[in-house]
Amino acid sequence: MSEDMLNLEKINTLPHPLMIREFSHDWWWPLIDIDVQTGLYRVDVCGKSQAFEVGGCAQIQDANGDIHDMEIFFTDYEEPRHDA
Repeated sequence: MSEDMLNLEKINTLPHPLMIREFSHDWWWPLIDIDVQTGLYRVDVCGKSQAFEVGGCAQIQDANGDIHDMEIFFTDYEEPRHDA
């Protein structure tokens, strides 16, 4: 089995339901599910399920309205260093 592309624990800490915004759009789509191994996710587009790859996803909005950049959910993401 291959390594997961996305950090499921970090995604699951967000208050659900989640919304996703892609780089090329200004609107948000309700997230149906996300495959952390392949990076594919499905959104509800006018009542129909449509699949996309997370590479085109810019941000996730949680149920509290907080917006999170998608890059922080990748397993190889490293927090920026803040050297004093």
